[in-house]
Amino acid sequence: MNNPLKSRAVTLSAVGALLAGASLTVGAGDAAAASFTFEKSSVSSDGSFSIAAYYNGTYAGAMVWNADPGCCGIPGDAFQVVDRLSEGWGMEAYMITPVTGRKATTRGHSAVYYSPWTTGDLEEGTTVSIQLCAVKGDYEECSIAYTGHA
Repeated sequence: MNNPLKSRAVTLSAVGALLAGASLTVGAGDAAAASFTFEKSSVSSDGSFSIAAYYNGTYAGAMVWNADPGCCGIPGDAFQVVDRLSEGWGMEAYMITPVTGRKATTRGHSAVYYSPWTTGDLEEGTTVSIQLCAVKGDYEECSIAYTGHA
């Protein structure tokens, strides 16, 4: 037999889920419509890698982790982000491990913009995890945290 109370509870639960979903998207506008994908490069022998961000299939920006010092004054144990598109989104990268709180950002700058290098000495071989996010206001769309090493 059908239990009318159980059926009503399921219906109310479904309606609640729909309303909750609707309330999350109200006012999100362009942010909710964003479509970012992220792609990690291979990790070089010194531990360096990059993460590229694509906005609706167009290259929008990137994060570069530089494990060892390079030419032209590029520091080691450092990362930087670049914003390549003038679509209103910025790029932000966060070091997840081993040192939390390190961040490189293009917020407040017009594209094309390269953030300053975010640096700090790490022991050689230390695994680093970095996440790249496209940011707009208080909304962000992020990659998973990818790894390389110092």
